[in-house]
Amino acid sequence: MDKSTFDHFMRPRSVAIIGASPRRGSSRNTLVRVVLKHDFGGRVYPVSPSHAEIEGLEAYPSLGELPEAPDVALVITPAPTVPAIIAQCGARGIRNAIVFSSGFEEIESGKAHARRLIEAAKQHDVAVLGTNCQGVWSVRQRAILSFGSASLALETIKHAPIAIVSQSGALAGAMGNFLQLNGMGCAYIVSVGNETCLDALDALGWIVEQDDVRAVGLYIEGLRDAARILPIARRARERGVQIVALKAGRSAIGQQATASHTGKIASAHALYADVLEQAGVIAVNTLGEVFTALEALTFLARPRVSGDPKGGVSVLSSSGGAGALLADHSSELGVALAEFGAETADRLEHILPEFARKANPVDLTGQINSDPDLFKNTCLALRAEPRTEAIVVQFASSGRRSLAENAEVFKSVAGELPVIVSFVGEVMALETRQALREAGVMLSAEPALTMSALSLLYERERMQRLPAALERPALPARTAPRDWSQTMRFCEEAGLTPAKWAVLGAEDRAASACAGMAYPLAVKVLPSASEHKTELGLVRLCVGSAAEVDRCAEELRRRLEQPRASVLVQEMIEDGVEVVLSCLRQTDFGPVLAIGSGGTAIELYRDVTHLVLPVSAAQVLNGLRKLKLWTLLQGFRGKPALDTSALAQATVRFGDMCLATPDVLEFELNPVIVNRHGLSVVDALVKTAHPADRA
Repeated sequence: MDKSTFDHFMRPRSVAIIGASPRRGSSRNTLVRVVLKHDFGGRVYPVSPSHAEIEGLEAYPSLGELPEAPDVALVITPAPTVPAIIAQCGARGIRNAIVFSSGFEEIESGKAHARRLIEAAKQHDVAVLGTNCQGVWSVRQRAILSFGSASLALETIKHAPIAIVSQSGALAGAMGNFLQLNGMGCAYIVSVGNETCLDALDALGWIVEQDDVRAVGLYIEGLRDAARILPIARRARERGVQIVALKAGRSAIGQQATASHTGKIASAHALYADVLEQAGVIAVNTLGEVFTALEALTFLARPRVSGDPKGGVSVLSSSGGAGALLADHSSELGVALAEFGAETADRLEHILPEFARKANPVDLTGQINSDPDLFKNTCLALRAEPRTEAIVVQFASSGRRSLAENAEVFKSVAGELPVIVSFVGEVMALETRQALREAGVMLSAEPALTMSALSLLYERERMQRLPAALERPALPARTAPRDWSQTMRFCEEAGLTPAKWAVLGAEDRAASACAGMAYPLAVKVLPSASEHKTELGLVRLCVGSAAEVDRCAEELRRRLEQPRASVLVQEMIEDGVEVVLSCLRQTDFGPVLAIGSGGTAIELYRDVTHLVLPVSAAQVLNGLRKLKLWTLLQGFRGKPALDTSALAQATVRFGDMCLATPDVLEFELNPVIVNRHGLSVVDALVKTAHPADRA
């Protein structure tokens, strides 16, 4: 997609509405009325072979009879007619079209229409948004190109640095409606529909480059070529734009047959959550959280940098109970409360009554009713505290009155740091909320929402510090390992030392085949014979002699019902922590690395994180820090710290090598034993695109 494509969608000087109708109540008519209602400054050309005038505009019987080639064609005709209309657009010189029509990929009989549309768009060089979408809003341009009832019902539209990109048309309209009715406003809304040609990431890539966007709400069900979100999100962070994503539905990986443990637990939710984190996108779980995030990230100041480990949020409350709730929520969300220094403590002693709580959260008590300056003076004292990074003012039952008395103080403080005024059971008027919001003060309905908003501000700061993948040349292409020996050589090259091993054929004896190996040994079937050996009883541990190895090998052959099967024998590695390291190729994001707690309990604990390849060592370590595994690697209950540096470097190399091996679908090492000085591989499972080629 040419980067200027969305310029034409969002800043058109003229539009043609193909399929326009004079019948009020129909989508074909609503589309015309919406364009006209919101004072679009460009030229509007209804196209209808059966009507000479629509909503006071001259209608044209065909595209060929238009007085010019408009910037955008709005197509709202039956699905079978659309491919030919796109071809006509190209012939007329129209290079952009929004297809509102349904009846394409969403139904079986429409898939052929979608294929024909794609062919027409390519052949005639037309950029197509949709199908089955609700169009776009470009508020500063007054170009509301939508048939949604929300956009028709709005009497006015307010511009604000917020954008929405949605794979759901109805949600796109509803979110735009909410932003407008609640006084926040927005800059752009893009409903991508079926994404027959252009998709959500095409739209997102354009939006993060705009000078009137600070935050983007992204509703997705699954992404095409999803790894594109990483460079888009990186560019957004460079420009100070924060993306907030709400993920629903299933990704392709949830529908793939998988051999590895990590493949089985790589759910759509887990995979998307981890990769969105890697990209620096804030993931939320509800629409309410989307709106909270957009408001906080757009209108509140960034937390003030205290540079002090005792820094954090300062809370003043007229209710001890509400203050306690704020403290609970801050702990749950990982939002630190500031510890006041001696000077602030002294100031509070002079401001507050003797029986008031003067530590954070500060309890102003009922004295607010007899001292009208108590909120003001306490707020200013907390602003002066160097460890204060943000301020929460918690009201109880008299919030409306107290807000009116202190609003100007809160506004002045909000010029330096975030201020959230939190209520219990009171709702302020829209005009009040809007005026304070635009001054940098957020009004919150209750304590949990207050701390959630603050946690999002801190999350944005953390996202800004995320490590990036380092650019480096790709490794030369290679073929997948086809037997145990090749698999172990692959591991060695990655810096993952195999436990000492031998393969016993049916005629071999352990006394000679295992000479030089240190007992006790592990005896197991090869991965090519069984993917999950432990669950099937195909592993014997702590085997203490050559004769016992031979007996175990024969027993495993009997269990397999393969008397000539080769059996793997390995030295046992007892010290260290078990880690699973895996590459999964069949995901929405392409090749993805999984790393986490290994061994037999991986599917029980699911302590695994995912990263899109290629990765850097810093990204690997950052991902590990989120896991319970990290505590063990750092040394738990007096045990020494383990070699996380070697693990990170080997993980990077393993990922690069898997990227260079395109016929590998899954490559799982489980476990990798990490000890104080290095790491060892104990087991491996490789699934290739051509399993018949494997020995």
